[in-house]
Amino acid sequence: MPPKPPRATVAVVDLCTESVRIYPADEGGRDVFALGSIIVKSSHLHTIGGTQHTEIDYSYADANEFQAISTAKSALRGVHAPDMYFAGKVLIQERLPGVGLTVAWPYPSRDQKESFKPQARKILRQLHTVKPADGRQARSHVIQDPFILSNGRIRPLGDILFSNTNTDPDMSFMHNDFTESNCIVNNDKIDIMFWNDLYDAGPLSYAETP
Repeated sequence: MPPKPPRATVAVVDLCTESVRIYPADEGGRDVFALGSIIVKSSHLHTIGGTQHTEIDYSYADANEFQAISTAKSALRGVHAPDMYFAGKVLIQERLPGVGLTVAWPYPSRDQKESFKPQARKILRQLHTVKPADGRQARSHVIQDPFILSNGRIRPLGDILFSNTNTDPDMSFMHNDFTESNCIVNNDKIDIMFWNDLYDAGPLSYAETP
């Protein structure tokens, strides 16, 4: 796991107000805050009327993201994956320079937009070259969560990926949330944020998941 910083963590959380919240979470989840050069995930604003909602346990997700980022950094050439500084009830990681592709999309030229497609394909191909070190044949997160089917972390129908018939003939490293909002554009280059959903699977996973 990433090293825990000193007491400054508490001070960082105190600065995470609604004014710097970029992704509000549903009940039980963690909001995402942009604070200077860091991204903070925390549910500290979810206390309503003195009552704290039941929180999802993100310990396995954080461990998975830390390991996934470490693996991605060795596999991806020319792509910046963020450093993680702390994980617990609060997660603190590096904020990559640039803006989200969803925000940037109206502004680049047509040629610039077209250049993003081969960059994205290249990232996926590089990830696909990483095979499970333990020889696993069933789809799973890099750090397996024994409560993945019951803790509310996966989307509806996502349990198909982790069913008893989830073997895949072409197992490899995959980013399971490769969306525009997780792509950061900086000087016409794409970097990737939020690796907590990364798992070992194969191309068939996407065809088999509604």
